[in-house]
Amino acid sequence: MNRRVILALGAAFALSAAVTVATVSTAEADETLTVMSLNTWHGGSQVTDGVNTTVQEIDASGAEVVALQETDKAVTQQLAEKLGWKYYTQSGLDVDIISSQPIEKADSMSDTAVAAKIKGVWVYSIHLGHTKYGPYNACFDHDSNETIYADETERKEQTEAIVKWAGSSPAIIAGDLNTPSHMDWTEKTKAKHCDSVVEWPATKAFANGGYRDSYREVNPDEAASPGDTWSPKFPTNSDHGDRPEPQDRIDYILYKGGSLDATSSKVYGGDKQNWPSDHRAVITQFKL
Repeated sequence: MNRRVILALGAAFALSAAVTVATVSTAEADETLTVMSLNTWHGGSQVTDGVNTTVQEIDASGAEVVALQETDKAVTQQLAEKLGWKYYTQSGLDVDIISSQPIEKADSMSDTAVAAKIKGVWVYSIHLGHTKYGPYNACFDHDSNETIYADETERKEQTEAIVKWAGSSPAIIAGDLNTPSHMDWTEKTKAKHCDSVVEWPATKAFANGGYRDSYREVNPDEAASPGDTWSPKFPTNSDHGDRPEPQDRIDYILYKGGSLDATSSKVYGGDKQNWPSDHRAVITQFKL
């Protein structure tokens, strides 16, 4: 065989190998979905060049879908357009979804949740009520669990309504719940949580609805991996005599149904001076 034929065969083999690698990569991408939950801190308005900074952080994160909270239609459109992504937004709501993948369908529920079907899975962005914040009850007011549970009624009812609305389809629910998890305030961690063990009703309601907590599934030790998302910006609370701000995991990516499986989950951001949120984000990759 002469040298010209050998070179031609070598080139053909290299092209074939390249095509095979690309095909595998595409197939693997089709079988996964990486979701971020991000509270934008009033649409990025609290930091310098907030929209562009938020775009940079999303782009660097590797997320394909971002469930946004504390946003508005104009900000969501800007974020999506700068990223070259699709988006779903509703005027008057502070929850939206942006996606690098096609949005097949979309829907909304009152002012607490929106949903977009992406890669055949419904992804929800939610934001529960912020009043009567439970860790303040426990740490600053030293309330009984009975009082804490009574003050969690609104968030529990919002959760139950979302679970009912989402139905039985495979679903990923991402958002700022404004409450810690019953999986975190345990006997094992009570020293961190003002000597309290609390079965937080909203996260319990999601669990009772069949939803799994992706971060806690991947990081099951609540003491070794607290996953705190609130708040990297506020180590102390000026409204309560500059006492230490309770640091908690209040942002979640929950899921249920079908063959969905959380393969990795982490908190993201918060350490930079110009990080565009007063929350850390959560990022979970799912196998579909």
